[in-house]
Amino acid sequence: MKIILLERVANLGSLGDIVSVKNGYARNFLIPQGKAKRATEANLQEFEVRRAEYERNQADILANAQARHSKIDGVVFTVPAKAGVDGKLFGSVTSMDIVDAITKSAGVDVKRSEVALPHGPLKTIGEFEVDVILHHDVHSKVKISVVSEA
Repeated sequence: MKIILLERVANLGSLGDIVSVKNGYARNFLIPQGKAKRATEANLQEFEVRRAEYERNQADILANAQARHSKIDGVVFTVPAKAGVDGKLFGSVTSMDIVDAITKSAGVDVKRSEVALPHGPLKTIGEFEVDVILHHDVHSKVKISVVSEA
């Protein structure tokens, strides 16, 4: 299916690109999320009329992400967790715990989906570097210090 991208989509294209994707990807993800429209003549004309508006929206989203990046990049956030004598946690520190720590400490709104834990949840006490992907072009690195709860 041919679609018009209404915003930058990773590994696919940027605003205004006409790309061909599988039908299910377009129908189940891109179109319902508002990231794309079908590439019909009417939609192409409407897109060209509203192109400046789409570009302005994307610029606002990028500026917001950069502002959040400046507040959290390189900052150390502490997450208390119950742990045994050997330093292993009773449970784990998940992306939701990290979101709560960032929101409480820095006052920055971060979504759970923006926190990247490629090796899964944190299961030991220590300091870990975590990527927070605020936008396709804005990646923050934060340090999460997992400490034993008293």
